[in-house]
Amino acid sequence: MPFFFRFRDALATLPSALILAILIFAGIQKAVKIQPHVDDSLVQIALTEPEPPVTAPTPPAPVPLQEVKPQPVAKPTQQQSPRPSPPQAVTATPVSNTPNPEVAASTPPKAIAAPIAAPAPPQETPPPAPAAKPNNASIEASYISKLRAHLNSIKRYPTGREASQQRPQGKVKVWFVLNRDGTLVEQGIDESSNSMLLDEAARKTINRATFTAFPESSWAGEATHRFSAELEFIPGAG
Repeated sequence: MPFFFRFRDALATLPSALILAILIFAGIQKAVKIQPHVDDSLVQIALTEPEPPVTAPTPPAPVPLQEVKPQPVAKPTQQQSPRPSPPQAVTATPVSNTPNPEVAASTPPKAIAAPIAAPAPPQETPPPAPAAKPNNASIEASYISKLRAHLNSIKRYPTGREASQQRPQGKVKVWFVLNRDGTLVEQGIDESSNSMLLDEAARKTINRATFTAFPESSWAGEATHRFSAELEFIPGAG
């Protein structure tokens, strides 16, 4: 009795272990009995396209025969030949060259047509000589010279203490762009005089100037044009 009491836990699990072993053994036996059946015979599958059904050609419809009726032949008519007429006697009449006085008196004398003078051909008037076109180059050169003369007439020598002390002298080459109506677009210095006073005086001269409009025949096709001028500043010359 103490022996069973000592191993009571192992004896309690013995029925469960026995039942588990029986289930495992039964499952193994069942798995061994099931064998897959393999068929080694080869099956050949041939893919063939079905042949199109042969349709017999339809015979042409029979053409009904038409009866041809014989046409009556016209009998040729006998033409009667004309009988020859007896010849007629022709009497020759003598022709006299002398005119009959009665016929000559009845016919009035023909009027002699006076010769018609042919009209004189119209005289072609010579076309007027084309007016001489003005030379665009000379017009443009004249406009530029007027611009430069106007700028030199309104230039002013710089004033102030610095200008009176330094008394700079030199030439400033300026450029400016004008519209066709003479308005100023932009301006700048092309060649400086190495004096800020003279350069600023040249800029003021361009801003103070009043420019006239372009001549009609000058710088055709240009909305604006760029000009240049040289301004010389001398102390005491204004």
